[in-house]
Amino acid sequence: MVQLTPLDKTVAGQELIQMGVDIGVDKGDKGELIGNIRMAQRFLKRRVISKEKLVLKSTEELRVMLEKLESKLSF
Repeated sequence: MVQLTPLDKTVAGQELIQMGVDIGVDKGDKGELIGNIRMAQRFLKRRVISKEKLVLKSTEELRVMLEKLESKLSF
């Protein structure tokens, strides 16, 4: 009987797992930015951009948007 190496024990498997983790972290970061942008828009009584539109933007674009909105809020 042929014994197969578990995927997580191979270099390729470990790389795939790391890619999945990285993608998950990026999506989580992006989701947090989107939530903060929408909350800031509500606080500033601005039109709230839909999640569907925001998700199309890059993480960097979202960071810039949030920084601009936060600069208008007084903490």
